[in-house]
Amino acid sequence: MGKVAATFNVMPEDTSVDMEALKNKMPEIVPKGVTPYKAEVKPFAFGLKVLEITFLMDDTEGIMEQLEEKLRSIPGIQGVETTQVTLI
Repeated sequence: MGKVAATFNVMPEDTSVDMEALKNKMPEIVPKGVTPYKAEVKPFAFGLKVLEITFLMDDTEGIMEQLEEKLRSIPGIQGVETTQVTLI
């Protein structure tokens, strides 16, 4: 079994969402076995910012779906987009 690195864009509903605070809470939010690796808040559009975050996890069945579900369930988050998945 290998390791997977997956990068997501986490988009807020509006500009009132504190993306830096969200970035700092990621270790508490994600499922067991998933580790935040790199996170950066980037400008998106019309004053919105997006959290671009890479997670490391074991290549096990269903872990990506669990992670996406956890990210989508965060209050104030409008959408989650997977931008890259690779074996490491």
